[in-house]
Amino acid sequence: MLDGVFLYGRKCNATGDYPADLDASGGHTTTTQYTDGLEEYHYHIINEIYSTTGSYLAFAGPYQGY
Repeated sequence: MLDGVFLYGRKCNATGDYPADLDASGGHTTTTQYTDGLEEYHYHIINEIYSTTGSYLAFAGPYQGY
């Protein structure tokens, strides 16, 4: 998350459903509620697994970023 790319919840604003086109880092390029119709690369939380500290594990794969 330090790469400056936004992280959104599990559902995609562009489709209203769970995205099916995520890359290995849990990201894809679509519109968001904040991009005024422009497509932008962003991440989604892709699971509900918790760490031992009770926080979400946001990514399941290697970092892709910019």
